[in-house]
Amino acid sequence: MTAPGSPAPKTAENLFDREAVAYTIIVGAALIFASNHILARYLGGIIPPMGFVFWRMAIGAAVILPFAGYGLFAQRRLILRNWKLFALMGLLFVPLGNGAIYAAYTFTTALNGGVVSAAQPAITVLLSALLWRDLINRKQGVGIVIAAVGVLAIIARGNPQAILALEFNVGDLIMLGATSAVALHNVLVRMVPKEISVPQLLVIVQLFGLMVTTPLYVLETIYVRPVPISGETIISLLWIGIAVTAIAVGLTNASIRRLGPNKASISNYMRVLFTAILAILLLGEDLQAYHLFGLFAVMGGVYLMTRGRSVPTK
Repeated sequence: MTAPGSPAPKTAENLFDREAVAYTIIVGAALIFASNHILARYLGGIIPPMGFVFWRMAIGAAVILPFAGYGLFAQRRLILRNWKLFALMGLLFVPLGNGAIYAAYTFTTALNGGVVSAAQPAITVLLSALLWRDLINRKQGVGIVIAAVGVLAIIARGNPQAILALEFNVGDLIMLGATSAVALHNVLVRMVPKEISVPQLLVIVQLFGLMVTTPLYVLETIYVRPVPISGETIISLLWIGIAVTAIAVGLTNASIRRLGPNKASISNYMRVLFTAILAILLLGEDLQAYHLFGLFAVMGGVYLMTRGRSVPTK
């Protein structure tokens, strides 16, 4: 017990309540998320995409399951009643989302992929309007248009003629599709029963996603190539499975609860910035003028989008 009037002990919960600490943590999580894009590009021609996402989710689920396992067992009937929703979310998040992201990096650069994937919040707002009839206010509408212009600039490599001729890099198009799949997954979160906690939902989506991905992984191993076993691939998969899938996601969710979604949106900006810096320093990628234009357009659009709130229709 503490004496009356003495300061409260510095527990982990109290520490998270400090806004400065929450900002520091979410920026650190953004750096970890950026490492996912860098490793995906670096290992794009080494680890096949379905093998990449299979082991990432398997390792991540193994790390989180001990903390969420009891709750999952307690909610087993609720999970079974909603298995179609969770299967769809798993399909969108694992093979069509993150698996496609790893496939995209076989064809495109980390700079391009980082900027294109940053449009996810704008795509999420647009899909929410289409599916749930959420009203898009003027700021959000302008933000979506600006972000779309930035994405087009990246996909077209700054060449307007490429847009007119529909000559795009296949990797950038795959990245855009993958980003849209993850955005749709996020939109469907609204349908998840409130009894399911965030850690439980993460494991549920990972496990259902693994069920869908396993046949694809087996076919990829037989007809394309298996995941090579080496120190480099094992360390990389452990890092992405533990640091990215478990730690960074957990830290981000905790910071969002403290800061709120608008303030926590700094994570989107920092992730793109860290991805660009690491891509230049570690991968030797060249920063072009269209990268800067696309970066500022996407970030500006996302900024406007997060400053306007969608209004659900009645």
